[in-house]
Amino acid sequence: MTSYFITVTMIIGIVALGRQVNYIWIVMNKVIVPSRTRGRPRGFDRDDVLDRAMRLFWERGYEATSVSELTQAMGITPPSLYSFFGDKKRLFLEAVNRYQTGPGCFGIKALTEEPTAERSMRRLLVEAVASFSSPNAPKGCLVVLGATNCAAESHDVFTALADRRRAAEAAVRDRIAAGQAAGELAEGADVDALTGLVTAILYGLAIKARDGASRTSLSKIVDQTMLAWPRVSIVPESDRIP
Repeated sequence: MTSYFITVTMIIGIVALGRQVNYIWIVMNKVIVPSRTRGRPRGFDRDDVLDRAMRLFWERGYEATSVSELTQAMGITPPSLYSFFGDKKRLFLEAVNRYQTGPGCFGIKALTEEPTAERSMRRLLVEAVASFSSPNAPKGCLVVLGATNCAAESHDVFTALADRRRAAEAAVRDRIAAGQAAGELAEGADVDALTGLVTAILYGLAIKARDGASRTSLSKIVDQTMLAWPRVSIVPESDRIP
């Protein structure tokens, strides 16, 4: 116990004297998380423990996950959590970043790698089914389900995920609008309504996967949804007016 207070006192003294502390700026969340400090090694792999926290938040959500459960899953002590991740909220938002650049990165790929809006939307939903129902990961989507029942003091966490969902919806709309501009959609197609349809199905797939729906049943929902896509009708050459 004595050595612990001596160590804390020394650290405070060093900081007070102006020693620099490096920070990592988490841009999307405007969260500052202390980087690895010089001197004594922290004794754990930061990426590994962050992955463990991500999976726990993904499985249980922000509010239902306690700090003690986090430290047990991450294999670190509470002082280490606060020292290297700030607090539970900052850890959660960093875990969401981790999710979006890892298991949840299928979305941006679907929207940027396909030649048409229809193929982008189909790929988005098909790969969502694969991710949300994977046997090797928690069911559902961390961005959709991670902060659905937050207490008043955690409203900022709910808002952070709502902002991400709005950003995802805007990206979907941009891709559909690009398809419309390229002449891919039938006359009268409503870009905003199509965006709402795709994102509503996307979020619904996450909820149904969490509830235990099979991958087969989720895939059928995607197939049925895409039947409603407003494709441009191709008039047979023999029926065209000269």
